[in-house]
Amino acid sequence: MTTKDCPSLWSFGTTKKFKIPIEHLDFKYIEKCSDIKHLEKILCVLRSGEEGYYPELTEFCEKRLTGLAPGSRALRKDKPAATPSSFTKEEWETIDNDLKSWMLDIKNEENTMHSHHTELHPNFEEDHLPPVRGSNSHPHVSKGKHSKSRPAKKKVARDYSEWDKFDVEKECSKIDEDSKEKTTVDNKAHLSKIETRLDISGLTEKERGILATREKEKGNEAFNSKDYEEAVMYYTRSLSALPTVAAYNNRAQAEIKLQNWNSAFQDCEKVLELEPGNIKALLRRATTYKHQNKFQEALEDLTKVLDVEPDNELAKKTLSEVERDLKNSEPALKTQTKGRRMVIEEVENSEDDNGKERRVTQEDGSGDQNPAGLKNQGNELFKNGQFAEAARRYAAAIEQLEPAGSECADALSILYSNRAACYLKEGNCGDCIQDCNRALELHPFSMKPLLRRAMAYETLEQYGKAYVDYKTVLQIDYGIQLANDSINRITKILIELDGPNWREKLPPIPTVPTSEPFRAWCPAAEMTPDQAVDPSGHPPPSVPDETKFKALKEEGNQYVKDKDYKGALSKYSECLKINNQECAIYTNRALCYLKLGQFEEAKQDCDQALHIDGDNVKACYRRALAQKGLKNFQESLSDLNKVLLLDPNIVEAKMELEEVTRLLSIKDNTATFSKEKERKKIEIQEVSEGNEEEPEGTSEVSMDCLTYEKGEESNGPPEPSERLPISKPNNAYEFGQVLNAINTRKDEEACAHLLGIIAPEDLPMFLSNKLEGDTFLLLIQSLKNHLIRKDPFLVYQHLLHLSTAERFKMMLTLISKAQKEQTKQLFDDLSDAQTNHFSLEDVQALKEQYEL
Repeated sequence: MTTKDCPSLWSFGTTKKFKIPIEHLDFKYIEKCSDIKHLEKILCVLRSGEEGYYPELTEFCEKRLTGLAPGSRALRKDKPAATPSSFTKEEWETIDNDLKSWMLDIKNEENTMHSHHTELHPNFEEDHLPPVRGSNSHPHVSKGKHSKSRPAKKKVARDYSEWDKFDVEKECSKIDEDSKEKTTVDNKAHLSKIETRLDISGLTEKERGILATREKEKGNEAFNSKDYEEAVMYYTRSLSALPTVAAYNNRAQAEIKLQNWNSAFQDCEKVLELEPGNIKALLRRATTYKHQNKFQEALEDLTKVLDVEPDNELAKKTLSEVERDLKNSEPALKTQTKGRRMVIEEVENSEDDNGKERRVTQEDGSGDQNPAGLKNQGNELFKNGQFAEAARRYAAAIEQLEPAGSECADALSILYSNRAACYLKEGNCGDCIQDCNRALELHPFSMKPLLRRAMAYETLEQYGKAYVDYKTVLQIDYGIQLANDSINRITKILIELDGPNWREKLPPIPTVPTSEPFRAWCPAAEMTPDQAVDPSGHPPPSVPDETKFKALKEEGNQYVKDKDYKGALSKYSECLKINNQECAIYTNRALCYLKLGQFEEAKQDCDQALHIDGDNVKACYRRALAQKGLKNFQESLSDLNKVLLLDPNIVEAKMELEEVTRLLSIKDNTATFSKEKERKKIEIQEVSEGNEEEPEGTSEVSMDCLTYEKGEESNGPPEPSERLPISKPNNAYEFGQVLNAINTRKDEEACAHLLGIIAPEDLPMFLSNKLEGDTFLLLIQSLKNHLIRKDPFLVYQHLLHLSTAERFKMMLTLISKAQKEQTKQLFDDLSDAQTNHFSLEDVQALKEQYEL
């Protein structure tokens, strides 16, 4: 018997599974141990090599076990199978002769049995019986109706040598293939349960990288198993944790296997943005071009690949296929472009047609190859959904007009914009963006290229750039519903991706000149003075009016800073006479009305601001305060819920929501309200200069929510806000919200108050896995500067329980020397504090936990 016959000993060959302490792998312990089963487990661990290979210790353990239990199954070892060389010549001849004699006896016995059976049953129909294996007999085949219905199969005798040639593995694989063909199994049901986006909140960059790598490896396993849809999902999960070139490249390959050419192309584009010249991305993008019949683009990519890797076989093969397809497509293109009588009707005209439809008739192909004719052909092809052909027509027109340069800037801009629309329809977002850039270079602030480029950026998940383009479009015409809807959608995505400070990461938003908005609708050569009005019917402000508008707004901001709210009201009112479509002016004036207690006027201004921008957080929040002042608690509750839906991180809105809910539940009169302890309100902070939205310090809405867009400036430092109200949190979420607000203000006193009202043993639960260096430093400073003198035992308890929080050990390895020094000073102060609740030894032991 070998060790294979002993699964109880060898099925788990690890120290953990045998539960053998590492200290037991020792000569002294083995020498003293008399437990046979325990020694058998130690021997298994030593033989497994998990803790290293120690031949002398293994031999010593075997001798000890042999002395205690010579028949132990653990002592049995594998022996190799015997071969002819294992025997002497005489022994092997004896064995061989015995085998041959046995085979001869068996064969004679079979023949004897067959002849005896035939004598006993001479009339027995043997057509139902198979022939005896190894015999030369041929059973009788009846000539009844069975023989007529199907021909009799030839019975082939098989001997032992033929069975030796039987390939078991091959036959099993045939059975498996047959079962796969006959059985349809739904292997995609589990895909709907896989989340494509991972929750990475609170994770460090390193942890995100580890998580992304793990998900990418899952995708690799699925890809190797040819489960490409599952591979795409895991690569997407990896990218949601941390975008990498490898994950984008792998997902592109999986999409190619699924023949999702547009998705594969977009992934290749992202790889080339991150790493220009990436060979795999160029090769895979060439594959997508080939299947989209963009042979010239595929040719360019493959040439780049072969320049770097001349021996790349796949690139050579693809290049030969592309060249062949390109030659085959040229005759077809020539046939399509031959001159013939045709009527082209332009339904969706370009920017220079001023909204009028027209018909162009071309006779015999005489005039359809000039730029205007080519553009009209492109328009018709676009209308019919032939986007690739339309793009070729626009490209031909561009080629003819480009030598003229600036003389045909407007026409070229339109052609680039139209070709960009074709690329956008095909999912070729990279070329769409390039054509939009060229169109905007020739004709700055043209609306259609801006919109198309924004949609392309959004498709490529470059949400910051898309947001900037949509914002620029709204400067040209605030009534574009597509831009408004996209702004609202992208804002929520950016908040999820970048947090409350998402505006700080945006590129600067360009300021559209006053005269520019109307160029999008009417070419300069055709625009008349009576056309220069915006869709709302109000004439646009001239340059002097715009200067006056900015000056009045700055004066109003200064009045608010000086707490002269009546003066600010007059300035903002004058601003609205010049331009009544600026949302920031209404929210600024509403702030002044709130300060003056004029809640109805504040509500009206917020209504107007929300009419312009339905998701303006400031307007919604200030209207909630105005409704509260008007005792319309239900309406106030609705507005506060909307604020938290737009940005759930606004602590002040949550506090107001609690208060309004409480006031709503009380059915007494105003006198009853006055008896209750009112929450101390936070002072509404001043307004200072801004371009898109008025800058403010900490007001009713949190600073994170009201961060300005880039390019805005403040006239002076904000005044300190009033003390942040702190209530006892009931769970980790509420604790995190309060701690975030405290951390934003760096308010150590508020943090000390929070630590004073919670139980120390609850601190690890409240922190959950959110313990970071900044949070740790704030806690240490609060304990050191505000609590050590009041209650040293409370400080000791908080430090003790803080050391049990998740990620505590990891956080200690990341804090700076200055932070360690502050922690050391706190422990020194704790050692000096005299108390009966803990000793100096306790403090020293705790100090070691903090690695000091």
